[in-house]
Amino acid sequence: MYTLEALLSKSEILEPALQMFPSAILVQFPQNIGMIPADGYLLRDLEIYYQGGTEVTRTETQQFSASVHPDFERLIIGVDRLAQHLSLKGLVAYIEATFIGGYGGHRIMLWENGKRAGDPRNSINEVLHLFNVVPNRNLDEFDTLGLGRYRSTRQWARRYHPDNSG
Repeated sequence: MYTLEALLSKSEILEPALQMFPSAILVQFPQNIGMIPADGYLLRDLEIYYQGGTEVTRTETQQFSASVHPDFERLIIGVDRLAQHLSLKGLVAYIEATFIGGYGGHRIMLWENGKRAGDPRNSINEVLHLFNVVPNRNLDEFDTLGLGRYRSTRQWARRYHPDNSG
């Protein structure tokens, strides 16, 4: 099983989120691409900041407010507003990907200039192309960046958390 919920953009566009939200983790990829995993701790902090609180007490279950778009499960108000804010400096994407036994897919929402940029997309490689990711020989954009290195949002967050010693 593979699951990923995250914000993607050029690294410098995502960096302000680190000052706003101590739970935000920036994963650096080649070609100046950054990713902020939308794990339970960040989602909790986004709900508190953008909605004045949350009733969630167990962040590991990642049960939060309803999605603001029917094609997504975890595109909550806080993720939407953070993406709007960050997109004032450039293109920002939110991705949700789920694959089980070779079946599944991904949905991507884009923001630019503080607004959603059109309808959701379903090709992460197409979106990575918009960020000028150049695929390595015999790889697509997804594999060039190494987005399949970990199998879940939680694994990405644990691996790149600043307090993680391993």
